[in-house]
Amino acid sequence: MLVLNNVSKFYQKNAVLNDVTYHFDCLKYCIVGPNGIGKTTLLMLAAGLEDLNCGDIVFNDESVYLTETKRHLGISSDKIKLPDFLTAQQLLDFHCSQHNCPFPIILIDRLGFRAQLATQISALSLGSLKKISLLLALAHEPKCLLLDEPTTGLDNNSREWLLDFLHQYQGQVIVTSHETIFTENTHYKLVEFEQLNKFSETI
Repeated sequence: MLVLNNVSKFYQKNAVLNDVTYHFDCLKYCIVGPNGIGKTTLLMLAAGLEDLNCGDIVFNDESVYLTETKRHLGISSDKIKLPDFLTAQQLLDFHCSQHNCPFPIILIDRLGFRAQLATQISALSLGSLKKISLLLALAHEPKCLLLDEPTTGLDNNSREWLLDFLHQYQGQVIVTSHETIFTENTHYKLVEFEQLNKFSETI
């Protein structure tokens, strides 16, 4: 499980996260909070993709900054810049080679992405960028999924499939979203990321 211990993150002199401690001890979470409060930054830190200023983040008692731990994490976020000179297939091939996992053709078909495989990342629509971001997060079957607004920009069929897929997913799932398909979903523990970066649980 994911644990944050006294986590702080500063950009220049501005504190985005300030002494955040939280134990994600359930399987499914939905994090809500105002725009700009630091939800996306939190996921990037939890995936080991940004450096901390203070504190530590661990998954199953191992630092998320260790290479081996990162193999157990999957993240989808618009904040991650993808190499736009590659085609979608080339990027997925590279990802699968890094994680020693099979090419995710079943997931590709479920998301209706097969026709976009030969397209360069730079030419993908916003909806297709969301899909490849999700494919990169899901392909290696990580033990923890960190999904930033995962349904934004998806067509209805893809949204319905993704929600069902996540419902059945065996690992930990942490999403940020204001959509009712998550916030009113009783399978997800709803937590609010408040001002001063404190978590409060919603009953």
